Amino acid sequence: MARKPKATTVTAQIPSTVELTKLKSGNALRIEVRRGEELLGTLSMGRGSVEWWPRGNKINILRKRWRAFADMLDEHMK
Repeated sequence: MARKPKATTVTAQIPSTVELTKLKSGNALRIEVRRGEELLGTLSMGRGSVEWWPRGNKINILRKRWRAFADMLDEHMK
């Protein structure tokens, strides 16, 4: 019998303002991505860059400036 895959949930913690400021300020957009109860990672977006923090990893993050992030998405969407 095949098991039903766990649903992926995405939770955004949106500050009181829409305009993003420096990444470490209170107005950075932080999005948690989970599969069931398991945290897959956290996506943080600020005025200057985008960061992906994999689950349990405090050292090896993926950090991209917006232009480089857009280029990376363009490359992967081809």
